[in-house]
Amino acid sequence: MHYYFPGMAVGLILMQTAIVAPSLFRNLEIDDFGRAIRDLWPKFFLALILIGVLSTTSLYFEDDAKLLHYSIGLTTIFLSLVCYLLIPATNKATDEGNEKKFSILHRISVTSTVIILVSNIIFLII
Repeated sequence: MHYYFPGMAVGLILMQTAIVAPSLFRNLEIDDFGRAIRDLWPKFFLALILIGVLSTTSLYFEDDAKLLHYSIGLTTIFLSLVCYLLIPATNKATDEGNEKKFSILHRISVTSTVIILVSNIIFLII
C-alpha cells in the first residue's frame, strides 16, 4: 500500500506540469491564464502535502518501510509546504513586475517540484 501514494505524487506532478499548465497557456489569454494558474497551484501544492502526509503515515503500518522511504515522504511534505508558502510572494513579484524576484521564487518552486518528482520515483524503485 505504501507505494500507492508516491505513485499519486508522480502522477499529479506529471499531469499538472506536462498537461494542465501547458494546455492552459496555449488556450487562454494571458490574464485568464494567470487567474487559472493562481487558482490551481495552491491546490496542487496542498494536494502534494496531503499525499506526503498519507505516504508517511502509511509507512508506519508497513513491515518493510525503510528510513529512506520516510525521508522521501517528509521531503515531499516539507518542499510542498515551502512552495505553497512562496505563492503569495511569487504573485506579488509578478504583480509588481519584479522579474528578478519572480525568477528566483519560480526557480525555487520548480526545483523543489523536480526534487519531489524524482524522489518519489526513487521511492517506487527501492
